[in-house]
Amino acid sequence: MLRRIYINNYRALVNFELRVDSMSLFLGKNGSGKTTVFEVILKLQKFILGDPQNDWKYYQVSELFTSDCLTRWQDSLIQRFELEIEGNGGIYTYTLEVEHQSRSSQSARMRVENLKFNEQVLFDFYIKKEQDTIVGQARIGNDNPEHNGLFLPAFDWSRSGINFARERKDNQRLIWFKKRIQNIFLVQINPFAMKADSSKEVSHPSWDMSDYAAWYSYLVQENFNGISQLTAELQKIFKGFDSFQNSQSGDVKVLSAFFKSPSKVSYKLNELSEGQKVTIVLYTLLYCISEDLDCTLCIDEPESFLALPEIQPWLNELMERSQEQKLQFFSISHHPSLINYLALDSGYWFERQDGGTARVEKVTEDSKEGLSLAKLIELRWIYDE
Repeated sequence: MLRRIYINNYRALVNFELRVDSMSLFLGKNGSGKTTVFEVILKLQKFILGDPQNDWKYYQVSELFTSDCLTRWQDSLIQRFELEIEGNGGIYTYTLEVEHQSRSSQSARMRVENLKFNEQVLFDFYIKKEQDTIVGQARIGNDNPEHNGLFLPAFDWSRSGINFARERKDNQRLIWFKKRIQNIFLVQINPFAMKADSSKEVSHPSWDMSDYAAWYSYLVQENFNGISQLTAELQKIFKGFDSFQNSQSGDVKVLSAFFKSPSKVSYKLNELSEGQKVTIVLYTLLYCISEDLDCTLCIDEPESFLALPEIQPWLNELMERSQEQKLQFFSISHHPSLINYLALDSGYWFERQDGGTARVEKVTEDSKEGLSLAKLIELRWIYDE
């Protein structure tokens, strides 16, 4: 389970620390830093693992962490990020420091990359000065806590060292961490971007779900049980829905939804309504993400394009599955139902005064006039400047 996030010198996040639980609801005005937290987690995932939409091709640090993301009122050119993950019988701590050449240059390099399991070093990269030259040096450990690690001199400081580590019998702790990072799903569903055709399979969906059809093609092969549960649930939700079909059309596959009543008819994915597409994505995330390892599901405004009667059953199912499985859920929402359902136990209020530094505090109960928390926020009676 992801337990702690630390971000310094990234947009409005300065010395920013967030400790989270199994359920976390991010609240606050637009521009207060909520989506920025998701953005950083997504960039760290891509840096550590590579690009899932492009055969896990690695990223250089300067491609993800550009100088225009530095906090504007800070002089420092160094950004620092930390993730703390509990699992596999211990605590993983990942640290990344990025150093920019200047605010006008797109040149950046790793200054520090470190991964620890409890206090045992699994990977450690740092820069040091040799005579008049600054070089990068790395040390990679294994599962034996008494092992001092193998030193890798003149290491490439443009990319993650954890990215290139391949699975061996003696590095299962590091490989567990990589698999756990892969099991973070960050989504801001854009139904207008969802295409029906796919030329390949992807094991991990994109941020906007534009490649849902390609992800579905992968899931049909790798998680047939999840797809069966998804189909059964959608048959309950959509009147007359029968199944999905991936049909070959030239060099691509086309994903269509088949309805058997009132008459047999099919619609390509992009021909469905925005609400239908969002519903399909939400239930796919519930039924089809991995069940054999902890997962973190981050959704930016899941209620978009849905009415209250449509989002509530999904939320109920989410709560049940999070208790039965190792599913962690983060959401950004302005929806009264989600606020009243989650905020008092799992809410975090983001605040940013005068366009400055973002701060966050745990939501606490306020019983003014017997109104709901959502109504109090709407009326600006609490958490207002």
